[in-house]
Amino acid sequence: MNKQNFSDPSRRHVRIRPQNAAALIARNLIVRGLRQHDLHHVLRGRPAFVGFVVHRAEDIEVFTQESLLLLRDTTEKKAIYDVMAWLKENARKVTNARDTIQTLSDKGIVFGFASDQTDMPAAFRSLADGVVTLDPVDERALAATFQTLFHSTPPTNILSAAAALPIDVLNICLQRGLTLRQATGRIQRYLSASKEPPITVASNYPRLENMAGLGEVADWGKSLARDIMDYRDRRIPWTDVDRGVLVSGASGTGKTMFARALGNTCGVPVHVHSLARWQARGHLGDLLKAMRGAFDEAIKSAPSVLFIDEIDAVGNRREFRGPNESYSREVVNALLECLDGAEAREGVVVVAATNYPEKIDPALLRPGRLDRHLRIPLPDRQARLSILRYHLGADLSDVDLADIAMRLSGATGAIIEQVVRDARRRARHAHRPMTITDVEHGLPPRIHLSEAALRRMCVHEAGHALVGSLLSVESGSTLIDIRVMQEITQQNTGGQTTFRRTPGFDRSRASYLAEITTLLAGLAAEDVVLGGHADGAGGEENSDIHLATILAARMDASLGLGGSLVYLISDDPAEVLAQVRRDTHLRRQVHARLKACAHRARTIIGQNKQALELLEASLARRRILTATDVSALLRQTNPDKFSSNCDRSNNERATQNRAK
Repeated sequence: MNKQNFSDPSRRHVRIRPQNAAALIARNLIVRGLRQHDLHHVLRGRPAFVGFVVHRAEDIEVFTQESLLLLRDTTEKKAIYDVMAWLKENARKVTNARDTIQTLSDKGIVFGFASDQTDMPAAFRSLADGVVTLDPVDERALAATFQTLFHSTPPTNILSAAAALPIDVLNICLQRGLTLRQATGRIQRYLSASKEPPITVASNYPRLENMAGLGEVADWGKSLARDIMDYRDRRIPWTDVDRGVLVSGASGTGKTMFARALGNTCGVPVHVHSLARWQARGHLGDLLKAMRGAFDEAIKSAPSVLFIDEIDAVGNRREFRGPNESYSREVVNALLECLDGAEAREGVVVVAATNYPEKIDPALLRPGRLDRHLRIPLPDRQARLSILRYHLGADLSDVDLADIAMRLSGATGAIIEQVVRDARRRARHAHRPMTITDVEHGLPPRIHLSEAALRRMCVHEAGHALVGSLLSVESGSTLIDIRVMQEITQQNTGGQTTFRRTPGFDRSRASYLAEITTLLAGLAAEDVVLGGHADGAGGEENSDIHLATILAARMDASLGLGGSLVYLISDDPAEVLAQVRRDTHLRRQVHARLKACAHRARTIIGQNKQALELLEASLARRRILTATDVSALLRQTNPDKFSSNCDRSNNERATQNRAK
């Protein structure tokens, strides 16, 4: 890569303000990006190395020049800072790690700019405090620029259209000395003269880079954006682009927001639909006409995203019964017709969302239709912190929100957004700036567990970790970490042990029995250490007993791993549990299997009680233990026994099995 250096160690400390539209926009986006990534200390002139990914490579020079002025404004007179840019003018030239380290060694602050994160030297990325993907020019940045230059802002439609223009064009349109009317006139003339009108996207929504906690969904979306760019540039045919995806997750995890952000990241329009919206048109004929019209509309604006919310409402043809069976079957068949044929809907990516993926008709998930199933998890602590920062914007920029993020454990992105909205309303009604107290006021109430309850939780989670580590070779699952909290909310149980299943593992009868034993090891540990177990292992979906019951029933009713080879039901958890309720013979088999696995777990724990007590004590003191921590603690009690079972690691992509 060709590195450009913009440093001048001898320059004097002079406070300079942005003089033109390009500089104003660049500074706005740089400052916003630093705040969104919790890099506020950089704005106070403290030492930091930060990488910036710029939306358009052509704008890198504008950002580098403006970042110099920003650093002059925010650093001390004697501070040494530097700004670098890595351009794709010479793709074969790679910056040597030694050169990068030498460049950074005598600098307090260094900003690096590139159009792709991979263009930055690996040494710089590893040493950087953060790599910030800057937002593209949007309505917020433009509104601030108009306000600074003209003390007024144009209508929303002008801002939205102007957001699609390159920064250098905006710099010409928004020259100092023009009136607001003259500036907007230049924008309108440029847009009308352009051969290809700018793509209209929802610029008031974030990009995928600004959304935290999406997991594999965000990775897929960013990959799709690159594919669409290659398709537009005719480097790949449409047949090489993913044409459909099913996105599932709990209510409020951000499925609809993901679709909007996907459109912004890909630079394409998003068409939002649902079965309920189509049904509102009238009878079956009107519904089918509205459905086909939605696909036609998306095709006309291709490349585009067609978002179908709550697709589970379409139903599963295997479950249709009664007088509405023919109607429902027509709806599914029509949707299949619309999804079929890559050429018929070239340029249209269908994103379907659901809270209940198990209710989707399997035919919809066939390759060429919704051929990927991606899940949005509940946000973890770091993701919750990022979501808070995003919704707070410039408010509370210097406040540590780590405790707030911890107290929101189990909350979805929608809940976090509501907390911020309530805090903002509370401050607004009081006619004052927002404070941290306003945010705390909207948080779920915390319950402080007694010392006895905390000890039981530590014993329970230590049991999962101990048995899971010893049976990892059988189960095919390796420990990730253990966590407990003394202060809990209604959204969390306070304790969690997380395992990762090895992809492609040989799932035999022994594997299933080992997994069930690990799930029941928490209550088994309570029985051995405390003389009996409490209600924490059951009572709700995804509890230990709920998951163990489903696994044990599937062995007999679906997988042929029990006493019969008869296939009774599918793997749908709801259907499995329904079969257990109505089939007394199956229920007795499941009970016997769970009882045997619980006995095995108690035996293992009784034989390794010293190891359990050591894990319990460490967890009570530290609250979080990683797999490495657990491995080290277990080796202290019996190095020979635990070395082979605790050293297993798996770096491949895997699904997570949570024992609570």
